[in-house]
Amino acid sequence: EAQEELAARERELALAGDVREQLLPTQAPQVPGYTLAAKHLDSPSPGGDFHDFIVLPNGRLGILVADVSGRGIPGAMIGAIARSYLRVELARGDDPVAAFVRANREIARDVRRGMYISALYVLLDPRAGVATVVCAGHKLPLVRLQSGDGQVRTVQPEGIALGLDKGPVFERSLTSVETPVNPGDRLVLANTGPVTVTNRDGAEFGEKAYYRALLASAKLDSPAMLSHLVKSLEAHAQGVAFPQDVSLVVLSRDSA
Repeated sequence: EAQEELAARERELALAGDVREQLLPTQAPQVPGYTLAAKHLDSPSPGGDFHDFIVLPNGRLGILVADVSGRGIPGAMIGAIARSYLRVELARGDDPVAAFVRANREIARDVRRGMYISALYVLLDPRAGVATVVCAGHKLPLVRLQSGDGQVRTVQPEGIALGLDKGPVFERSLTSVETPVNPGDRLVLANTGPVTVTNRDGAEFGEKAYYRALLASAKLDSPAMLSHLVKSLEAHAQGVAFPQDVSLVVLSRDSA
C-alpha cells in the first residue's frame, strides 16, 4: 500500500509539473529600449504559480505574475484556468481593471469555494514610459527602483484575489495606478515564493531581505539583477528545497 501511495504521489507530481510547464512562457519578448528577464524556479511540490507576457498592439506589453492557492494537480489546474481567462481578457488591450473584472466572473464560477488566485499585472507603454499597475490581492507589490536616487519604491493598488467573490466586492475593491518608468529605472514582479524561502533553521528569507537584495543589485541590468536575486535566495536556503515555486520578472529601461 505504501508503494502504491508513493507511486500515485509521484504520478500526481509529474502531472502537476507538466501542467505547470505549459503555464510558463518559453522566452521573454523583446521591447526596444528595455531589457526584460524572467526566471521560474521549481519546488519539489509544484503548484500553479506562474508568470506570463501579453504582447499588445502599438508596442505595449503586459506582464503578469500570479500566486495560486493549493499545490499539486488542484493548484496546477487552477493556475491553468486563471491563466487562460486572464490571457483572453488582457489580450483585448483595453482597461486592465475591466479585463480583470471580466476574468474574475469566469474564474469565480469555475473554481471551488475557498480557492483563489492573486495576481500582479503591469501594462507597459514603452513609448510613453508609463506602466499601469493592477494588483488583485497579491502580497508582494511591484517594486520600482528609481535611477535618480536609487531608492526602492513599491506600487500596490487596492484589490482582492480573483475567485473569492463573483462580482460586486471584487469590482468595488479593484483599482489601478500609473507609475513612470524613466530611463535607468527597474521594475520587479514576483510571486510570494522568494520571501518564503527557508534555511536549515526554518527562518524565512522575508520581505526585508528581498528588498535589500533588490537594492544591492539596483545598478545591474535585468539578467544580472535576476541572477543576483537567485543567488541570494540559494545562499539563504543553504541547500534546503524551496517550499514553493519562485517566479521573478525584471524589467529595466535603458539609460538615456
